[in-house]
Amino acid sequence: MTFSTAVVTKYKGLTAVAVTAALLMLLAYALSHTSSSVFKDSAPRVLGDASRCHIPGLASIEQYQEYLHHKETICTRLHPFGGKPPAPEAGMKMVCLDSRFNIKPGDCVVFSFGVGNEWSFEDEFDNFGCKVYAYDPTMGKEDHQRSPNVRFFATGIANYKGTKKVGMGKKWMMRPVDRFENLVRMVGEEGREIDFVKLDVELSEIDFLQDMLFNSPHVLAKIKQLAIEIHDGPFKGDFSQTSTHQVFWPYFMFLRCAGFRVIHTRETWGWREVVWARSY
Repeated sequence: MTFSTAVVTKYKGLTAVAVTAALLMLLAYALSHTSSSVFKDSAPRVLGDASRCHIPGLASIEQYQEYLHHKETICTRLHPFGGKPPAPEAGMKMVCLDSRFNIKPGDCVVFSFGVGNEWSFEDEFDNFGCKVYAYDPTMGKEDHQRSPNVRFFATGIANYKGTKKVGMGKKWMMRPVDRFENLVRMVGEEGREIDFVKLDVELSEIDFLQDMLFNSPHVLAKIKQLAIEIHDGPFKGDFSQTSTHQVFWPYFMFLRCAGFRVIHTRETWGWREVVWARSY
């Protein structure tokens, strides 16, 4: 866990504003797939045949866990990047190196959101031979070139370009944030396949998923693997529409419709690390 936002209070779920935004986006999606020509021409689309994307209602925590806690596809060469001693294990992310993903040393690209001054993941991908773009607005560092392959930006991920109040504990500040599609364009990687995207961003993963599924499906289609630390919090019996589990659920289902399957899942430090892989 690395940085949080003013929109979300850590461990306590989403505010009414965040929930309302999520529900409005889902309503916009539903309207965009009605028969009315008013919406058809300009509507954002997720991958595949979105008009047939079925989103089952979430009725129980068991249903939620049946999806998020189980693999949907197999990887025969699952390799840990980062988190090896003396680095904390929490920094470890699992990457599938099966041939179908074609992750080639010297010709691979990784985007990492949430560094927290713990570089083991980024440095190992650097040693593997990938270009790494790392982002974190909370570290008190300016943009810089960490190594020939690793570039750092003091920018956070969001579903808009601007500023947001970010921080940890009692230290908060207004820092720049931007959309993933804009960040990809800024570093000159627009249009190419992205081998791995990591997000450890204290519920800003919801902003990312919302933006990618509704506004940038063509960019999402270029991502081979997506690793997210899911900050849904411990289940304490609240299954109302304002619970994080209910808010996350439709985005997970839209990811399935977009062709992404859970390839790895594990509990870590009270949260869950999940890796989705694009279907081939």
